[in-house]
Amino acid sequence: MPAPPRMLLTNYKLRRCGAGLCFAFAIIVQTSIALAQFETPATYSAASLLDSKLLKGASFEVQDEVKSDGMFYHFTVDSPFGTFEAYSMTALRQLVHEIEVIGAMKQVATDDAAIESLKQSGKNTVAGVRNLVEKPRETLEGAAAGVGSLFNRAAGTVGKRKTTDAEDNRAQQIIGFSKSKGAIATHYGVNVYSGNQVLQEELDRLAWADYLGGLGVGAVATTVPGLGGAVLATSGTARLLNEVINTTPAAELWLQNKNKLLAMGVQEDTVELFLNNRVFTPALTTVMVAALEQMESVENRELFIKIGLQASDTRMARVITSTVVMSAGYHLHVSPLSRVTRLARISKVHTKDDTTVVVLPTDHLIWSEQVATTAQALSAETQNGIQLFTLGDLSTTAMENLKKLGWRVHTDAGTVLMPSRQ
Repeated sequence: MPAPPRMLLTNYKLRRCGAGLCFAFAIIVQTSIALAQFETPATYSAASLLDSKLLKGASFEVQDEVKSDGMFYHFTVDSPFGTFEAYSMTALRQLVHEIEVIGAMKQVATDDAAIESLKQSGKNTVAGVRNLVEKPRETLEGAAAGVGSLFNRAAGTVGKRKTTDAEDNRAQQIIGFSKSKGAIATHYGVNVYSGNQVLQEELDRLAWADYLGGLGVGAVATTVPGLGGAVLATSGTARLLNEVINTTPAAELWLQNKNKLLAMGVQEDTVELFLNNRVFTPALTTVMVAALEQMESVENRELFIKIGLQASDTRMARVITSTVVMSAGYHLHVSPLSRVTRLARISKVHTKDDTTVVVLPTDHLIWSEQVATTAQALSAETQNGIQLFTLGDLSTTAMENLKKLGWRVHTDAGTVLMPSRQ
């Protein structure tokens, strides 16, 4: 099957490719051009994609039918705790670990009656701090100078920070509940901001018991294999970063990330718009900023923040964050990068010898119309070659056509970009 001719494409515009994550390659070519036969997303068998440990365990089983959108696999997982969805291979690994953790947590007995009593008494505690929650500026301004200095960091976020759906409410954070929850999440190797609602219920149950004082955090430490965390599984510093995220108050993470981005030269308005995008949990934001810090000498790295403003759901936020982590991994472990530039609605990076590098956290990339036209446009404007790094693989057709266009393709690149990955 012949590859599309390499030629200059002009007058192309962006188009959304339906719901989900295929926004990244949505380009329509307006000129007449001969293209290779396009592929369409297919359905796969889980048994052909997964090893036995990821396919089935004591408390979970992946349904055999696996759909694809041409970039990511969509898995359905059955367990005694409910049916779950995972929209990528990375998300599946996280989900399987979380299900194992849920099973371990359910073996820890707690006095549910005492927990309910605590929640009721907690209402009185909440009332006692209501002024600080609802009128923080007046409370802080009215404090004595010595005491007021203790709230300097909190004052820095007044009127500017918005809580995300993944966080506990402000009262729970202030009374210490969130601290207990973060410590328990760290013991189990999960991220406290996980979107897994069953996991959140178990974290809440144990955290209330710990806060009540009848359950020591050490008592809940149960050996569970693997490492969880949103996107963190792709990072060599995953365990340490996960602990920092779990044990640092969300408001403090917000302020730390803000100060780091400002130090990078990102405009304050852009920083606050990004940090207040509710689909970016404190965990995703912190991982992304940490990766950007590792790209200190790279020009225009703030473009990643502007791209993050486009995220409209957590899945999209995860993809953007993973792209930044992979880019930082390339910069550190493959070749130093010089700058970041736009590619459709995502980004590409460039080495110091002006090689163009495209990093994609995809599972299985097919030769779709969007991929084909984007690849042609990029090939036409690039002089020094293009490298593609993906976490997964490519279809045979996609691999053949990209190689004919002169692309150097690196599949299963996680161990290359993140050599200390666990």
